[in-house]
Amino acid sequence: MGFVGHAFVDWDDTIAENIRYFTETEEINCRLIARATGADPEQVRIRGRELDLATARRMGLGRESLPTAWLTCYREFAARAGVPVDPETEAEVVRACRIPYEVRQEILPGAPEVLTWLHTRGFEVLIWTAGDHEVQFRKIRESGLTHLIHGMCIVPEKTPEVLRAALADRDPARCFVVGNSVHSDIRPGLALGLLAIHVPAETWAYDDGEINPNHPRYRRVEGIHEVPKVVADWFRLPLESLPNSARR
Repeated sequence: MGFVGHAFVDWDDTIAENIRYFTETEEINCRLIARATGADPEQVRIRGRELDLATARRMGLGRESLPTAWLTCYREFAARAGVPVDPETEAEVVRACRIPYEVRQEILPGAPEVLTWLHTRGFEVLIWTAGDHEVQFRKIRESGLTHLIHGMCIVPEKTPEVLRAALADRDPARCFVVGNSVHSDIRPGLALGLLAIHVPAETWAYDDGEINPNHPRYRRVEGIHEVPKVVADWFRLPLESLPNSARR
């Protein structure tokens, strides 16, 4: 089957909520560590975020990264306070770190409509997501949106090199990325000659990065509902093909 174009669509915090579950884990672990060591919860939060970022960059975005970071955080504060590490507190930290990987995600408003529009307008819809393969596959399967998806590209980390492999023999000029991460979605897309549609959302430091807002292939939208308008303009599709929510 010939496609009009090829959409590489990010999953977490573009299609489905994600960061709020990590925030919930952070809140739980800050309370646990502060209670066990007498530390200031805000200092625990600062150090926990530093370790989370450093560990993710070292280990990747698999599900072992988060508990590794927070257990290290707990042990550091216990050592500072001169108190023994409590196995039950460690177990509670690990249980909290399972939340983002085991919860059933909520789909973000407008996301199903955009996937439907892309699918019905003849685009190949590929979910482009990083993390543990089993976890990400389950999230997508549970979403109820798999009938709108032609394929999944689940990778440990999203880089230009990894995206190049995912493109295979597709023409970059007919491809585009949609995502919230400058680091993982936008910069790799621009590096390979793709249209890059930035859907800003709350992120963590891993996703930060500088971007030239005047780049000819960079488009920033206020919400995912604006993606069809950008795609229609780029591929010169008729305006009447847009969903009503995208014509504003």
